[in-house]
Amino acid sequence: MLRAVFVRTLKAGVTYERFKQAWVPEELDGYPAKVSVSRSLADDRQVITVLELDMSLAEFEGKRGALTRPDALERLAEIVETTELEGLYEEVFNDRNLGT
Repeated sequence: MLRAVFVRTLKAGVTYERFKQAWVPEELDGYPAKVSVSRSLADDRQVITVLELDMSLAEFEGKRGALTRPDALERLAEIVETTELEGLYEEVFNDRNLGT
C-alpha cells in the first residue's frame, strides 16, 4: 500500500469545494485511489490530502498522471498559499497487524 500525502495551506477565502475542483479529475470511473481530505482543527485553511493506493511503486509511476487533472499544478498554484509536506510513503504496518 502506498500513500501520497500533501499538507497545504489554502489562500484566504478559498473554499474546500474550490480546492476539490482544482485537482480531482473529471473522470472518476475506475479511480485507482481512496482519497480523503481533512482540515486542521487549529487552522481551517490547512488541509491534508491522503491518497491510498493499493499498488506497487512501478504501477503508481504508470498511473501517476491519471490521479489529478492535467493542469492541476497550475490550478492549485492559484489557490494554495504553501505546501508544507508532499510525499509518497510505503505502508510498513497497519492496525490489522499491529500486534504481530
